Amino acid sequence: MNKLICVLLIIFAFISCNGGKTKNDTLKESVEKFKDTLGTLEIEEYIPKEYTEINSDTILSNGFNVKIKTFTDMNHSVVNEFKQDSIIFKHHYREFNAQIRIYKEDKKVINFLVNKNFIIQNDPSYNLNKEFYDKIIIQNIWLSEYNSTLNDKIVLIVELCIPETDNCLAFKIDVDKSGNYEVKEFEYDEIL
Repeated sequence: MNKLICVLLIIFAFISCNGGKTKNDTLKESVEKFKDTLGTLEIEEYIPKEYTEINSDTILSNGFNVKIKTFTDMNHSVVNEFKQDSIIFKHHYREFNAQIRIYKEDKKVINFLVNKNFIIQNDPSYNLNKEFYDKIIIQNIWLSEYNSTLNDKIVLIVELCIPETDNCLAFKIDVDKSGNYEVKEFEYDEIL
């Protein structure tokens, strides 16, 4: 009798182990089928969403007055596209421009626009970095007050970066009291 019970238990065990799918496998399969029925979902985001403008007006002890208006270029952006699961994300990082007005003892020295094209036109290594320039935007532009008071010139710093990375280029724009300027790429430890 014991042998019969053991044989029946073994037969029952073999019958119940039919090699079927587990609940976990079935759930994974269902999720994959559901994702396939959705197709590809695309989410676009513009950063910043709306027009942004920042104004600064700085009077220096050496007689210079520097006015910087930084604003969003609503017509130009750099796209960072990536896929996560079945969703394609497109982040459009809008480019920024800066209108620079410099005065020396209340007389206009220069008024010019700094944007990515301005940097490209003044960067002799542009042809070597074309792919990089397609991916970057102006991240920051600021007046280096300390360096501007050392000499009779204005020193502006422009930082261009690939969005969502630490991959950046920095440029220094020196403007003398006659309105002549020079644009040079520099390393961060050179000046700040």
